[in-house]
Amino acid sequence: MVRLAIYASGLLLVVLVLAISCDGDNGDGAGYPDKVQLTDDDNGTTLKLALDGELIVALASNITTGFSWSVGEQTGAQLELQGEPRYVPPSSTTPVVGAAGTQVFTFGAKSTGTAKLVLEYKRPFEPGVAPDKTYTVTVEIR
Repeated sequence: MVRLAIYASGLLLVVLVLAISCDGDNGDGAGYPDKVQLTDDDNGTTLKLALDGELIVALASNITTGFSWSVGEQTGAQLELQGEPRYVPPSSTTPVVGAAGTQVFTFGAKSTGTAKLVLEYKRPFEPGVAPDKTYTVTVEIR
């Protein structure tokens, strides 16, 4: 009976150790993807990204109106914009004047920590005017 109790205690300890080690977040970045792509639907979310990973944000934009997305507030230096954002016109066999396309930003994860990224949709030639829209995500990098 004593042997059974010792065996059961030992088995329980092994199960607990395995459960903790399989948690998925042991501080080494396991379970954090190398590449994440976001769209308009991901506004307000929190996501995980591996150190040296890539964050791609693709948002609807209509540059013919003078509005465009730009990096607004950014807390922390964990994310770095990679080059200039690019504009992808609407896919159509016939160009449609005034049709919205997509603006794409690519960020690199340069250090571990938590960063808040805010993108603003505004007319760059109207300083001091509040953005028409904002897009915010929180990124946990390991």
